[in-house]
Amino acid sequence: MFCKMHTNIKKIIVFAALLELVYLSLSFALAQRYGQWSYEGEIIRTGLRIVSIVFYGYCYQKYFYKPTDSFQLKKILTPQFITTIVLFLLFAVVYTNAEHETGKWQLVFAISGITAGLREELFYRGIVQQTLQLQFNHRIALSVATLVFTLSHVQYIYYSQFNGLILIACAGIIFGSLFIYTGSIVFTACIHALYDVLISVYIVPFRLSNALQLPLLVLIVLAFLLILNRKFYGSQQADKVNDVDTDNLSMG
Repeated sequence: MFCKMHTNIKKIIVFAALLELVYLSLSFALAQRYGQWSYEGEIIRTGLRIVSIVFYGYCYQKYFYKPTDSFQLKKILTPQFITTIVLFLLFAVVYTNAEHETGKWQLVFAISGITAGLREELFYRGIVQQTLQLQFNHRIALSVATLVFTLSHVQYIYYSQFNGLILIACAGIIFGSLFIYTGSIVFTACIHALYDVLISVYIVPFRLSNALQLPLLVLIVLAFLLILNRKFYGSQQADKVNDVDTDNLSMG
């Protein structure tokens, strides 16, 4: 239980939360200074993310990583799970933020996407959701971590981009589900990073219409939740949170 966790771990969580608040404040200030989608601001933001990745990675490896089980790739990557991931990544391809942007812009934001995916997963799933799973259950952990993850994208609230905020919430549910289902922060972070890269580059000569974006992503979310539900209730075994709290891949 979280209440019995070592004092040092509690301090680490508080410090990580403060670091995240500092990052979000600086990120918002950069958006105000250079613009929401400027590559100048994104380069600086990428540097800040790298600092966060180093710290969050250290904290996760030291306090949350439990290599008690092996990563059973064949067991986890079922055809249904692979298909759902592919659909999610294809969504990123047609939802892309890029259209007429230069190759330089796309390269900067692709690199930025990699660091964003790693940083956000280490904190919001690896630390926040993991901590909640230790105290409560996977439903509460997923819900609260997704809410915090959504609210962390304060720039969307400031610019009244509520449709984008809902899409981020849906993505948060997917990433949280991935973490619970696989038990691996590394796998989840890689999918998140790849997703962010795909929405930053112009691959296909068309974009998904605004009317289809949210309904399609909601369907993908439901597919992930269905797969997650089958993991817990598809057999006669009881729901044991400890079975999904363990990360099965090392950070090294």
